[in-house]
Amino acid sequence: MRAFQSSNDLAVDGIVGEITNNALLLALSKQLCLPPPVSQEPPDPLALKNFSAAEFACCCGCGLDVVAPLKVFAQQLRDAFGWPLVISSGGRCPAENRAAGGVPDSYHLTGEAFDSYFPGQMNAAVMAAMADFAVGRGFGVIRYPNQLFCHFQVAPRNDLSD
Repeated sequence: MRAFQSSNDLAVDGIVGEITNNALLLALSKQLCLPPPVSQEPPDPLALKNFSAAEFACCCGCGLDVVAPLKVFAQQLRDAFGWPLVISSGGRCPAENRAAGGVPDSYHLTGEAFDSYFPGQMNAAVMAAMADFAVGRGFGVIRYPNQLFCHFQVAPRNDLSD
């Protein structure tokens, strides 16, 4: 991965984040003579009508952000339920991840996860419906019923946690 990043003028960190993933998809599409993948384009700003970029970014200001497909998913989730959706944690640099009590291999570290809740609406039934919505769209979810929030990530998953 580091060699690919180096040969494509990307930041060399060995992590397949959104920029590296997009470069990989573009390289593959060129090899197969396919049109560029849709993910090369940023999400339509109108599709994110209820969120600002800052809501998904690391709170320390380091610039780490959540990948575009998750941002679009957040808007879809809000639209489907019709309630304001709070993004309580988006991308997290290692320092912020430690401060938040995140696991060392957290998807937040690569911008591939966010935590959220519907203020005043969270209960077991709502969390189950949120999980079904995520899984039905290919995203992973971990429900935290004791803390009344859901964690959404790019990797498929459907778990219940403490």
